Amino acid sequence: MVTTLPIEVLESILNQLADSKPDLHVCTLVCRLWVPRSRALLFHSLSTCPSSPAHLSEPFLKTIHQVQSSHLAFLVKSIKVDCCHVSELTRITFNTLRLERLTRLWLCRSDFARFDQNICLRRTLTSSLDTLILDRAVFKDSTQLLHFLSSPCFSNLHSLSLTNISYLLRRDTSTRNPDWIIRSWSESTFLQLPISPKIMLKELEIGLIPDHNIFDILYHSDSPFDWTCLQKITFYRIWDNGLIQGFLNGLLPALKCIELEKTEHMYHFASSGAFTGAIQNPFVLRNLTELSAAFAFVSSDFLFFENVVKEIQNNSGSRLRTINLILPIDLDGLDIHKPEPSARILNGFTVISDLASLPLLKRVSLIVPISTGIVEQKKSDVRNFIDSRFCTAGSISVVFKQAVSEREPFSRLDL
Repeated sequence: MVTTLPIEVLESILNQLADSKPDLHVCTLVCRLWVPRSRALLFHSLSTCPSSPAHLSEPFLKTIHQVQSSHLAFLVKSIKVDCCHVSELTRITFNTLRLERLTRLWLCRSDFARFDQNICLRRTLTSSLDTLILDRAVFKDSTQLLHFLSSPCFSNLHSLSLTNISYLLRRDTSTRNPDWIIRSWSESTFLQLPISPKIMLKELEIGLIPDHNIFDILYHSDSPFDWTCLQKITFYRIWDNGLIQGFLNGLLPALKCIELEKTEHMYHFASSGAFTGAIQNPFVLRNLTELSAAFAFVSSDFLFFENVVKEIQNNSGSRLRTINLILPIDLDGLDIHKPEPSARILNGFTVISDLASLPLLKRVSLIVPISTGIVEQKKSDVRNFIDSRFCTAGSISVVFKQAVSEREPFSRLDL
């Protein structure tokens, strides 16, 4: 007698292979029962990151066209395309993509600077996209960026990521005025389209962008955005006080979470200085429930979280309940093998203990990324170092996570 696994068990097993396209391809050949789930996982996400444009133009776009024109089109939910800053590949990509069934579009190194100023995407007036990621894209200027973002196919977006955006044209000071930019965008919109409701984002990731007053443009009353539903802001590689305060000073009644992704090479405008952790908008502090930031045991981190402690202590109506500290990968640079901890580590422990002692705070999570290549002994040393100091603290939890080689926008901590 031939027995088969329950479909729930079988799908759970196949889900473990979601990141392995070759294995999923093999699974589709095993038996008919395995085909639906294997095929769904196989075609759910299509992506390419070529080393040069020559590797992209033919095979990948041809595959996208074939899949989206076949009976498999309903399976494709996410597409990631790297156009290598070649305007022709950007044009071909948008002539190839069909957005009706997509939910996530990730565009890397797209070059729109040689497109028409009014770049409103006319091919697809309706789409199911809820996530748009723009990384290292090039536009003529901020007016063209607004035209792109206000395209009807993006009207249902819930998540938007703008990182490392650049402009081809260098504007003078007068044309950087938000009112001038909004007026220029409005007056150059010559395409007659149905009036769409404003885009109501729930998540925003903002990275390096030429306009240090981009918040004034996006928050403008005549912009294509409505910010009343925004729940989370992530600042990526930005430590500029003026820009961060500008975003947090907006009318954001639903904002619950702020995430500050720091790297070795942070960016901030010299005129406004580095962000210190002192949030100016009392309404943000009042509603904020979760704060996540890197913690590398350096003086800037100590100052930042000391200010966070002061803000919470001085604001009796604070709702902040969770703080997530992302520690260095494998705790590199902390000399964890020394019998006596350094002053740097002791200062870090003091800050963490101060956070954990706040009466309203329910949890301080120490997130330790572990790389795949380290030997088991070092992995054990890292775990022992952390556990020996914080295992008895009730409000402090220690989470070891697999370090990732490539940043994934809108990734969840899943603690």
